Amino acid sequence: MYSYIKDNQKGGKTAKGIKKNIIKNDIKHEDYKTVLINNKQIHHTMKTIRSSNHQLGSYELNKVSLSCFDDKRYISNDGIKSYSYGHYAIIHLFIKLTLLYFLIYWYSLI
Repeated sequence: MYSYIKDNQKGGKTAKGIKKNIIKNDIKHEDYKTVLINNKQIHHTMKTIRSSNHQLGSYELNKVSLSCFDDKRYISNDGIKSYSYGHYAIIHLFIKLTLLYFLIYWYSLI
């Protein structure tokens, strides 16, 4: 998802999985800024036609259209570096934290 505005006040915006008419008519560039600055999500309702067992049906979906949360990557404590899940650096960090929690628990029993 991204939005941009050029010097001539023209730009573009995208949002994966959201209908184009919602992006064009309902979502503004300011919404992208608000989501990033305030750490929140925006939902929109979309109407669609889908097939289930060869039966067509009209559905109304309420989807998260804009979100600042990246659930596909691990963001390090500095807030700048990120790693994809399964990266070796995350595994090493997990082992260190597990050992630290174990030691804290062990010393609390003594």
